[in-house]
Amino acid sequence: MAAVIYRQAMIEDATWLPYAVTAFLVGVPALVGIALIVAAVRRWLTLRALAASGRPATARVVDNQMESSSEGQMSFRPVVTFRTEAGQEVTTPLADLDGFRSHIVGTEIAVLYDPERPSEATPARGSNTRLIATVVFGVIFLVFAVCAYRLGSAMISDFLDMPGGFGQDNGFGQDIDFGEDTDIP
Repeated sequence: MAAVIYRQAMIEDATWLPYAVTAFLVGVPALVGIALIVAAVRRWLTLRALAASGRPATARVVDNQMESSSEGQMSFRPVVTFRTEAGQEVTTPLADLDGFRSHIVGTEIAVLYDPERPSEATPARGSNTRLIATVVFGVIFLVFAVCAYRLGSAMISDFLDMPGGFGQDNGFGQDIDFGEDTDIP
């Protein structure tokens, strides 16, 4: 009997639980949103630097990297080869051209490459669709986090005063101290 009373008192005194749930519902989406936005900004800065100081080259598709998703869909990333201004032959995949269709071997693609790291090439005419989608999803996660914070902080006081749980109110407007053996009048 004492163990049951102790467990009930432990649950009743668990005022941290609504805070933990709110922190989880706010923290995880906020971190994901921030990570997505930071990744998109870093990629945008890299592409911008390549556009400003990258060297142009004509690459030829020599292969496709295939990846399958858990749903069974296949995506194809072209593997291209090109020659740098210094005469070095580089073979690298172009991650910015992933798609659900195989890329035709022999197709020529204009690329920009960093002379210091030529294997990090990108198509000269890149699409910003992925960057925009990444930022949009990051903002959606952040908006969810803000809404969860506002809703959670508004509801915490209600959870703390909930009869029979998460607070000291017994539902009759009287506080109970479970540490003492008192009768309710």
